[in-house]
Amino acid sequence: MNNQTISHLRGFWVVLRKEITDNLRDRRSLTTMAVSIVVGPLLMFGFLWFAEKTVKEETDLVNAEAVQLPVIGAEHAPNLMNWLRQNNVEILAAPSDAEESIKSGEHRVVLVVSEDFTKSFSDGSTAPLRLIHDSSISGLEKIGYSTVQNALNRYGSQIGAMRLAARGVNPQIARAIQVNVSDVASPQARNAQILTMMPYIIILFIMAGGMYLAIDTTAGEREKGSLEPLLTQPVARPVILLAKLGATIVFSALTFLMVLIGLALAMEYMPIEMISLSLDPATIAKVFISCLPFVFVGSALMVLLASFTKSYKEAQSYLGMVMLIPSLPLVMLAFLSPEPSASNMWIPSLSQGLIIIENFKGDSVPLSLVGLSMIASTAFAALLAFIAIKLYQRERILG
Repeated sequence: MNNQTISHLRGFWVVLRKEITDNLRDRRSLTTMAVSIVVGPLLMFGFLWFAEKTVKEETDLVNAEAVQLPVIGAEHAPNLMNWLRQNNVEILAAPSDAEESIKSGEHRVVLVVSEDFTKSFSDGSTAPLRLIHDSSISGLEKIGYSTVQNALNRYGSQIGAMRLAARGVNPQIARAIQVNVSDVASPQARNAQILTMMPYIIILFIMAGGMYLAIDTTAGEREKGSLEPLLTQPVARPVILLAKLGATIVFSALTFLMVLIGLALAMEYMPIEMISLSLDPATIAKVFISCLPFVFVGSALMVLLASFTKSYKEAQSYLGMVMLIPSLPLVMLAFLSPEPSASNMWIPSLSQGLIIIENFKGDSVPLSLVGLSMIASTAFAALLAFIAIKLYQRERILG
């Protein structure tokens, strides 16, 4: 190791120690880090508590409360009305304007029985019914429609079977196949289906953990006038930039690790019946190591963008928006449910999201795909760092 290399390493260590020490004295950075560690698990706890509460309310409503169903033309189908009453449906008088009563929220669903229903039913042909509802509603408000629709389908199936039997035909002939479902998913995998938002929380707090340090060591020092004296020191500018980046990585990684530990503790002790996930130390270690390259990406991106700004406030406004960029690929996790493959594991944030979900489900991602994710993210981080180094080598960095 030659003297120049030793000098660079010594300069790197001095600047790194300076930035870490300054950041430890900065209440904003420590507050952001503490909030990330606490708020991440609390957000997940709140989401799961709300989801469990909603499911319980829906179940209780289905089991206990009769669905109110206004019916137009109920006199044309008395047997159907009796069937509906036996299936926890309360028949109400018809509204004057069925569609308007649905739009206004007065009723959840309205059944219209046409005058041709009796004749068609007696002739053994298909009897028309019209079910009016609003498909834009969800949650508790949609239970009424689902309950009525299921009851009508069962009634239609039963009548169809009776018609076949009356003609001497075995009703089973109409059932060409019978599907018996066997669910082989582990409890961890079933639980993880509602944890697709976990990567969002982790990725956002990784970014938040180093955001203020990235701003303070670049735009903040430029605004305070301390950047110019630092750049005049006998330390190469690339070394100074890499030391600032290293300090940002330290705090982002520490926040990442603390959030994982906080989530593990929350999963262990939260009083939620629908979740039985247990994040053991081995899983935490695998997730942390596998996703560590994204810490490099996030830190390099924040340092690079903060270097373009001229004031702390400007950098803060830009980075607030930039923090959302890594979460965009994670939308695929919620809507497309992709599986880890060579076609997607090179994408930063998406590949880390897949690794997080698969490990929390109790599955494992092939080492080749984990390696692809780590190499691709590290290469992308290196590219961002290279651009930032080039920027620091220009005199305009002081302007």
